[in-house]
Amino acid sequence: MRLLILISILLVSGFNAAAQTQPPHSNPAGAGHSLDPVAKKPRSPLETKLSKVCGQWAEYWRQKQLDKVVALYAPDAVFLTGTGERFSGRETIRAVFKTAMQSHTSDLTPRSLVTEVSGNLAYDSGDYLETIIPASGVAKTELQGNYVIVFKRQPSGKWLIVEHVWTDKPAQ
Repeated sequence: MRLLILISILLVSGFNAAAQTQPPHSNPAGAGHSLDPVAKKPRSPLETKLSKVCGQWAEYWRQKQLDKVVALYAPDAVFLTGTGERFSGRETIRAVFKTAMQSHTSDLTPRSLVTEVSGNLAYDSGDYLETIIPASGVAKTELQGNYVIVFKRQPSGKWLIVEHVWTDKPAQ
């Protein structure tokens, strides 16, 4: 049971102060961002592309496409949960996500708020809303929270997630 709760927590976060100035999820990640909503500056094409990764991640998660979710991570990536758990390495992340996908269905809607690129490193930070329905179909949970994804440009030129953290709190 603790594992199911932990896995559910892996995928949730809350609204930050910047998000409180905007209607909740009026513009989800991947919905044609061209302006950074927090910094109020135009996003570069690369920043726009990276700001959409969390939306892609959420879509793959909803569709339970484990291989596509895991392919977004570097081999030595780290996934940090809101409860302080640390999962290191793509294969460990795969195992945790596989268990989570088997134990529940998630309707996750992220919203990118800030995306910055500097050299071979970049980050995207935002908030999300999520409805989690256990495999049993009983007692769905509404959650909200924040996320930060750190990307690193690989030698191939591809940007992959190297650090990923979610925070969570019950939706209000």
